[in-house]
Amino acid sequence: MNKKINNSTKIEDLAPLCRRLRLSGLYEQLECYSQDPSTLEMSHLEWLNGLLAAEIDRREGNALRRRLSEANIRHPDACMTNIDFTTPRGLNKARLMELGSCDWIRNHQNCIITGMTGCGKTWIAAALANAACRQGLKVRFIRLPLFLKEFNARTQLEKDYVRELRELRKYDLLVFDDWGIGQMDAVTRSDLLEIIEDRCGNGSIMITSVLPVKVWAEYIKDATYADSILDRLVSNAHRINMVGESMRKSVFGNFSFYSYKKACGQKRTVRGSKNSRRLSNDTPAI
Repeated sequence: MNKKINNSTKIEDLAPLCRRLRLSGLYEQLECYSQDPSTLEMSHLEWLNGLLAAEIDRREGNALRRRLSEANIRHPDACMTNIDFTTPRGLNKARLMELGSCDWIRNHQNCIITGMTGCGKTWIAAALANAACRQGLKVRFIRLPLFLKEFNARTQLEKDYVRELRELRKYDLLVFDDWGIGQMDAVTRSDLLEIIEDRCGNGSIMITSVLPVKVWAEYIKDATYADSILDRLVSNAHRINMVGESMRKSVFGNFSFYSYKKACGQKRTVRGSKNSRRLSNDTPAI
């Protein structure tokens, strides 16, 4: 079927116009309508509604893919519906589902997830980050020790410092994964405080950490900075304290990490080889 418009214009004649206006979703739906005889019974307004809805779906889908790509979430397949509540980990399902609504992000509040290594903190954070992306919020997932090192390297000049803070400001949610791993020195303390201060009332931070909040001041090492950082982070934060053994043990049993890599056909990287990341003497292996 080759439906005509105004008895002279064919569907394919509209293709150049749709390309110029970037209405590819609308044009694809138009082609579908032209091949479906039942659409002849639709009114002009019903046609228009269907075409516009298809274009909106296309644009929203593209925007979601861009947000997810930019977020760089550590577990991109993590989602709220797949969270395991059967394993005893101290998770409150109702509370976690409420966090999944992302109202706390819209209200510029924070979230802190603590627990032992392997209990699923990063996976939960990734599920919440995915939920935020799917609700139109901009997210950036950061492994904090490496990020702070790179942030310092990129901000040696004042103009670069301002630019980097402005770049972070565009995100509704920053996820700081692995808080408490690595050394905190004067430079990283200062950078961290500036980033957190810049987000007060403007954006949210979610933190995953093996360290309980009560020892964070000791990790920061400076009482003045610790008071300033913790006051801004903790005072309005939703806190999830996860318990239980490592989930990795339940998956891999007595497999070591390197045994798992070998089983997957991956080579073990020897520190100091050309494939390993070089670490400075004052930076601990993470």
